[in-house]
Amino acid sequence: MRAEDGAWAHSYDGEVRLSAAAPAGPFAWYLTNSRREFLFVVFDLDAKNSPSSPEGPGVSNGPSGTVQRDVAELVDLLDEAELNHLICSSGPGGGVHVWVPVAPVDAPRVRAIARAAARRLPTLDISALTNARTGCVRPPGAPHRNGGTSVPLTADWRPLTPAATAAVLGEPNSAEALERLAVLLNATAAEQVPAETVCAIETGPGGPRLAGQRRPCDVADLLAATPEAGLGHAQLWRVLLRLARARWSACEVAALLERHLQEPGLVHLRRRTTGGAERPRTAQERAALLQRQWSKAVLAAASWRRPPGGVGADVPAAHEEQEQQEDRETWEQRVGAVVERVVAVRAAIDAVPERWCTQAGPSDRKALEYVLELALEAVTTEIELDCRRLAAATGMGRSTADRALRRLALDGWLALAAAGEGQKARSFTLLAPAGFQAPVTEASTAASSGCEEGVEAVTDVTKEALAEGGTQVNPRLPAVLRPPGLSPSSSPLALREELLIQLRSRREIVSHDLFTHPGPEQPGLGRHMAVTAAVLEREGSAGTGLYKVDQLSEMTGYDPRTVRRHLSILTGHQLARRVGGPGPAAEFERTPVTLSSVADRIGATGVRERRVRAYSVERDVYAWWLAEEEWMRTPGKRHRNVAIAGQGRLILAGAPSHANRPRYPRDHRGRADHQAARAYLRMQRDAAATRATLQPAAAA
Repeated sequence: MRAEDGAWAHSYDGEVRLSAAAPAGPFAWYLTNSRREFLFVVFDLDAKNSPSSPEGPGVSNGPSGTVQRDVAELVDLLDEAELNHLICSSGPGGGVHVWVPVAPVDAPRVRAIARAAARRLPTLDISALTNARTGCVRPPGAPHRNGGTSVPLTADWRPLTPAATAAVLGEPNSAEALERLAVLLNATAAEQVPAETVCAIETGPGGPRLAGQRRPCDVADLLAATPEAGLGHAQLWRVLLRLARARWSACEVAALLERHLQEPGLVHLRRRTTGGAERPRTAQERAALLQRQWSKAVLAAASWRRPPGGVGADVPAAHEEQEQQEDRETWEQRVGAVVERVVAVRAAIDAVPERWCTQAGPSDRKALEYVLELALEAVTTEIELDCRRLAAATGMGRSTADRALRRLALDGWLALAAAGEGQKARSFTLLAPAGFQAPVTEASTAASSGCEEGVEAVTDVTKEALAEGGTQVNPRLPAVLRPPGLSPSSSPLALREELLIQLRSRREIVSHDLFTHPGPEQPGLGRHMAVTAAVLEREGSAGTGLYKVDQLSEMTGYDPRTVRRHLSILTGHQLARRVGGPGPAAEFERTPVTLSSVADRIGATGVRERRVRAYSVERDVYAWWLAEEEWMRTPGKRHRNVAIAGQGRLILAGAPSHANRPRYPRDHRGRADHQAARAYLRMQRDAAATRATLQPAAAA
């Protein structure tokens, strides 16, 4: 669609059925069919998704060596998995789309593959692959909103003919080939997805059914209703469809209907009309009829969606409205409980700025706020999180991230719910600090708009409640709790979105390459500077964006002398400027200069990206070692060859993990050589990077 100024906007609000003539302007293809099964797995690689994008979040810098490196590594994986694929230059921003046509595959499997690939490829955007409902990508030949089109390319980056493009996209890869890719990415564990969001179909001994948790289903009203003459089949269809949407299996449905076979609504199941004469159906005929109709009902239920503001034509309005109301209330209750916990924790964070200005304070706060972000996204207070994932998301080192989680657990912000085991990370429960209560109501949000009404006194929170073991300070808590700025009178769903926007915006600043800890060959302004810079990004007093030194000192917890030093450095890099003359009355504001431009100038760009790639190698080494341990415990095992650079391997989907890996490197004493394993995997990645630098030159 077009924006108000007439330019094409990054929004696809209309739907049309494609014909021989392409739509006018940019358009995109849905990646799934009506049953929410993926027909195309498209890897969207773009420099703006890199943690070290030189132009900052959301802005591409043209053709990027980072993108080229990720494309080369991805193509290596696809070739090893024997997956046919198509490379397309996305448009003028330097992005690349890698299309993999597949036989219909369920959404949870694709989601697991996408997230495993994102751990290896920093520039990968997985939004389309994790959205089975509306995920879409511009196909080859589709124009870009900023000019140019999506151009199909050969392996050496030369334009591909339309006939060759159609041949690649028209030949789906097998499910076995996609499973080989999952093995290579170590994405073998399928994710558990809530029933409300899953429409994949499971096929088991009991026949097909929708994936997800089975729920009780009342069909008494349908069974008791007498259908009109000749419409018994429609009444049976309504019964089956309602049970299919409730995730019932074929065996359960057959048992239920046999018990109520004499009900008026099952006349079509009891009797059949042949040559104008009615006769009872035999047990075999009833079973055959149910088998046929149940398969159709499951397919229909998988693709059925509630129309906005209406009810389904196949389900009675009263029952549908009741089900909608129950689902809505249950979902809002879950969201409200999590939002209330997050608001309380954020209020506690803001109430004790002294806790976060210690040597490790900024790292602890980044870790805690990322847990809040994950809690809002997953709508749960129990989060599974490993130190490498936390480090990659927040710009910390993995050791720093691990220590931050331990300190937060010691201080009572988090509680260890389950220890890590194998490749499964630790689970933490987000706790509400004792004494902090910030209910999601008009009263609790009144303080955010500068009102004194509704603010709540806090008198029973002590140092022991907030900093029992991990900090070196004794925070003095204020008498008044001021929750973070949120819109008053908002619903829990709206508050959840506001909170996510606030948390993500702050994380983009404090985790930037510019604020990495300075060290040898690693320039950066440091994590404490990020705290002051993040406050400057806010609107400031009276919405002017201006702050005095004493205001910044109060909000960050640093003493005025430290704040002045931070402002001096930020001003020197043109990230802040002083408004007014010198002295206590001077105010400071943020300038339009981007963090990325300063990071590029001082040589800090690329720190997070290097860490992401290093963590990917470490994960693969650990998975390789676990497979080796599994092989060593296997009775009757055979000797395997040691890994050899450049040597291909046979990938067997469904085989034990050790069967798809070479033998783990050993030293001269026969002991595991982890350093050699890291070097071997790093050499593979470096080889892909080398090809990425040579291919554009060959294309030129």
